[in-house]
Parts: sequence; C-alpha cells; structure tokens
Amino acid sequence: MVKEWAIVKKNEAAKLQKLQHYIQSLCGIYSRIARRLGVDRTYVSRVAKGERRSPKIETALIQEFDRSQHNNHD
Repeated sequence: MVKEWAIVKKNEAAKLQKLQHYIQSLCGIYSRIARRLGVDRTYVSRVAKGERRSPKIETALIQEFDRSQHNNHD
C-alpha cells in the first residue's frame, strides 16, 4: 500500500512539473506575440481564452501553435 501511494505521488509530481512547463511555454508565446504586435501580454492571453477578439492576435496565436506543432514533430 505504501509503494502504491509513493507511485501515485511520483506521478502527480511529474504531472505538475509537465503542467508548469506548458504554462511557462504559453507565457512565452503570449510574450513573443505581444512584443511583436506591440500589445500587452495579458491582452494576448485574453484573446487566447476567448474573452476578447482580435483577428490579428488570433492569427499570430495560430501561427505560433502551428510552428510549435511543426517543431515537435521534427
């Protein structure tokens, strides 16, 4: 029972670490887009979440997503 608990905790820690990596990656994407378009990173984040609309930012988000998917498959 103790070993099973330890395995569960190790898996949870690995998932949290992976989640932190994804969050940092997203913040980096939002920051790059914001710098490139001259807007605030939080605005880019709100567009990504669907809270705001901006065709220019939506296009940039899609391009970054496509670029990251392409890089992950190489």
